[in-house]
Amino acid sequence: MKKIVAVSLVLASGAAFAQSSVTLYGIADMNIASRKSADTGERTTQVNSSGIYESRIGFKGSEDLGGGLKANFQLEQGIAMNTGATNGFSRQSWVGLSGGFGAFKAGKAWSAFDEIAGASQAALNSMFAPNAGGVWLTGSYKDNPNNGLYYETPTFGGVSGAVSYGLGDAGEGSVASMFVKYANGPVYAGVALQNEKGTDASEAIKYTRVNGAYDLGVAKLLASYGRVAAGEKATKEWQLGVNVPVGAAWMISGGVARSSGGITGYSPADNYIGKVVNVTAPGVADVERTGYGIAAFYTMSKRTKLYGGFQANTTKVPGAADADGNVVAVGVLHQF
Repeated sequence: MKKIVAVSLVLASGAAFAQSSVTLYGIADMNIASRKSADTGERTTQVNSSGIYESRIGFKGSEDLGGGLKANFQLEQGIAMNTGATNGFSRQSWVGLSGGFGAFKAGKAWSAFDEIAGASQAALNSMFAPNAGGVWLTGSYKDNPNNGLYYETPTFGGVSGAVSYGLGDAGEGSVASMFVKYANGPVYAGVALQNEKGTDASEAIKYTRVNGAYDLGVAKLLASYGRVAAGEKATKEWQLGVNVPVGAAWMISGGVARSSGGITGYSPADNYIGKVVNVTAPGVADVERTGYGIAAFYTMSKRTKLYGGFQANTTKVPGAADADGNVVAVGVLHQF
C-alpha cells in the first residue's frame, strides 16, 4: 500500500495536535481459465479477473484524536480487470471509531460472519478451493449488508469477537451476524453465525461456520464445517485441507470438500437478500456435492504472486444425471 497523504493538524489550543493519514491501496488479479460448466457441460476459455482475491481499489484513513482514540474510514470498490468495469464503492463504505474499547463501524462493511468465513479454507479460499463451484451453499451469505453497524472487541489472550447488524432497506432484509475466534501461536479456531431475513414474510436463512487450523511449521492443517438452514430443511458441509510451504517462495495448497442436505440451491443465485431457497420435496433423498482443489502459489516479491491450479466438482441430484464441472487456470496477483 502506498501512503499518499500524511498531514499534521494543529488544533486551536496550540498544544494538542492530531495526526491524519489517507492510504490508497488495491489488488490487481488476472487469470486465464478454462472452465467446464456443471450446468451445460460446455467448456469455455477466458481471461478473467479475481482468481484469488477480488480486484479492487480503495481509500482508507485514520485520524489520531488523542488518548488512544482514532477516527477511521474506508471506501472500496471492486474492479473487473478484464473489462475495466467498476461497481462504485459497493464493497465497503464506512466511518467509525477505534480505541481501547475495540472498533466500531457504521455504513457498508463486511459482516462479522464474513470476517472469518474464509480463514481456514484451502487454496487461499480462491477459485481453486475445494468448496468452490457451488459445492458449499454457505458461500452465498450476504457479505456486506447495507445500512450496517459493526463492533469488534479488543483481543484478550488471543480471543476476540464481533457482532454486526445490517438494517436493510427497500431491496434488502436485515442481516444479524457474530463471530468468536481464538488465534494464538500455531492454533486458530473460530465460529460464526449469520441470520438473513428477507424483505417479505419469508423465513430467515441461517448460516453457521466453524473453522480451525494448526500450523506445524512444515505444513498447516485446515478444517471447516458449515451449515445453512431454512425452515425445516438444512444442508451440512465440511472441508479438509493443507498448506505446504516449499522453500522460501512456493506454497502448495489443496483439499477436499463435501456437502449434503435438502437445500438444492438459491433462486436467483446472486448473493443478495431476497433470494428464494430451493429445497427437495418431502421424502426425496438429499442432494450431495463433492469438490477437490489444488493450487500452487509462487511469491515473486512482497506484493506480487504467480498462481495456478485445478478444481473439480460434482453434484448428485436424486433422479437426475450427475453434474460435473471443473476449472484449470493460471494467473498473476499484484497488491499495492
